[in-house]
Amino acid sequence: MINFETSFVKCAKVAKKNNPGMNDLLIRQTSFRLQSSTKQDLVVRSKLPLQANPKGIVLIIPGMAEHAGRYDDFAIFLAENHFGVYACDHPGHGKSIPSPAEAGTFPAKRGWQIMLENVRALYTYIRKNQPEIPVFIFGHSMGSIIARHFTALYPVYIQGLVLSGSFIMDPRVLNMALLFMNIKILFEGADHKSKWFNRTFYRAFNRHFKNSPTLFEWISSSREEVDEYVADPLCGFDCSNAFYLSLLKGIASTNLAEQLLTYRKTLPVLILSGHEDPVGNFGKDAVKIHKKYYEQNFQNLSLKIFPGRHELLHEKNKDAIYKFLLDWLLASLEIK
Repeated sequence: MINFETSFVKCAKVAKKNNPGMNDLLIRQTSFRLQSSTKQDLVVRSKLPLQANPKGIVLIIPGMAEHAGRYDDFAIFLAENHFGVYACDHPGHGKSIPSPAEAGTFPAKRGWQIMLENVRALYTYIRKNQPEIPVFIFGHSMGSIIARHFTALYPVYIQGLVLSGSFIMDPRVLNMALLFMNIKILFEGADHKSKWFNRTFYRAFNRHFKNSPTLFEWISSSREEVDEYVADPLCGFDCSNAFYLSLLKGIASTNLAEQLLTYRKTLPVLILSGHEDPVGNFGKDAVKIHKKYYEQNFQNLSLKIFPGRHELLHEKNKDAIYKFLLDWLLASLEIK
């Protein structure tokens, strides 16, 4: 492990509002690199409360075309409420790339497996350094697919699983998309980033919303949040053909792995969606995912459809969503 940034900050805004008599909390913020079994560097951001051991650890797996830093506000909220947080950057995302111009590039081979192994490396690091503290996994969008696949593949013990903005692809559409992407790579190469294709991809989500001056109104109903996303050079970038092929293969592999889920049926699973989220078919995919777990006899399932779009943690009502998630985490600590 290589530390390259550590700081300490007093963050008591949310916690003091809920507990006026409490003292300021000191939070340690750290960025560091890990190396997974694939020999790929994994860039991690962590936030840990220092006054006492955390009640739990939340491992955050971000989505496509974003980065771990976008979860800082939520991570600070959790740290203020005595949860530690670790969030990772995928290959071609965030601080894993040397410059914004290289955003969206992706390994031509085994890209999905590299992301899975990165999560495994981070989980192993957390368990090694804080073996007695319960670990939750929070996956958003593409990160939720990684979380679903990871928990289906690896016999690790986690305290709970949160799936935000998750989705399901029709097998026929998925097979056609795989064929199309393989043909694109044959003619254009794995590293090619097609501006037309990426714009078409984003526009398909955005067409549901009127008065859309950008391609990204689908992520949030908050104008401020959308503008911040658009202004961030590490968000909404064009992705390579290799990335899209890896994503499609990962979705197919996840579907296969989820046919028989063998981990403990008492695992708390929370499925979240915005009622205006086009990625998750406006909440319908969340219902299907809930049904998938229910039919395999999971006993502690929760489904919540919030007012909002794809990124609930960046919605106008995010304070209520933060509180809902905190309450769920605290309740899940009691489940064995």
